[in-house]
Amino acid sequence: MTRFNTRHGGRLGQNFALLVLAGFLGFGAASSSEAATTYFYVGNDYDNSTCGGSYCTGGPYSLDFTFTTTLTGSALDNLSFQDISRTITAFKASDGSGLVVDQSTPGASEEIEIATNAFGQITAWFVGAYANSSNTQLQTNWNSPFGFQPGADFSETTADFAGDYGMVSGNPGAWTVPEPSTWAMMLIGFAGLGFVGSQRQKFAGAASA
Repeated sequence: MTRFNTRHGGRLGQNFALLVLAGFLGFGAASSSEAATTYFYVGNDYDNSTCGGSYCTGGPYSLDFTFTTTLTGSALDNLSFQDISRTITAFKASDGSGLVVDQSTPGASEEIEIATNAFGQITAWFVGAYANSSNTQLQTNWNSPFGFQPGADFSETTADFAGDYGMVSGNPGAWTVPEPSTWAMMLIGFAGLGFVGSQRQKFAGAASA
């Protein structure tokens, strides 16, 4: 009897420790994910008829854009069109041609202006990454008060479209909806509970042996 109680108490202690660890990991994931929100944009292929120079040779190319903002939760809901560049902690733009501009590119800058709906989804935008005195640009805009066309994605490596550039007009891509932080917490919590369950079965087998 004494031996059984010792095993049972050890099993409860180990299960409790595992539950505490799972909860701690879940809380840590939620806190980390709540500190920032990352949006991803995937554009449509550049139209060869609107490309300049030899830019679209070897394509098709299309614009991808990622940015991370310190705004989270309800702070991203129902935004009127506004500049949130001051909240950006990281960004990256690329188009598959080898052209990439991010926060580590020398002389790089970004402009992030968006409007959102009640769910934090981006509905209008003017988003760009620039380098080389803005001669290198990767930009997308849609339903914004700015931009040389009502909606366009483009990349260029020369000033004012004087040489090589790729562009798609009037055919916007899509921004992904930011994932709720609770998803990360739930996934890690479920993983922790699954681990606890497996350990419980292991200890139960050892106790009956």
